[in-house]
Amino acid sequence: MLKWQCMIQQPMENARRIFGNRVLYASSPIDYIRNADCAIIVTEWDEFKKLGPEDFVNNMRDPVVIDGRRIYDPEVFCRRVKFAAIGLGEKA
Repeated sequence: MLKWQCMIQQPMENARRIFGNRVLYASSPIDYIRNADCAIIVTEWDEFKKLGPEDFVNNMRDPVVIDGRRIYDPEVFCRRVKFAAIGLGEKA
């Protein structure tokens, strides 16, 4: 079963009104990745930039990280997790 989880900086009430119970809501980047199989990062928020490969290894089941903003260094991340840098942004 596929479960979507999101972290939203806008007031949570707005997100809940739009998405209801169709997604799970996280209050921090660690909550967002905890027990996940795959993390798709499509933000440049500082909270996510601060995460290192060990954060994903220690909090995810079998970490797969898709960096949609190229905020992580592929050479560093590829050593520890299944990693793909795609999309917008410059190489970290």
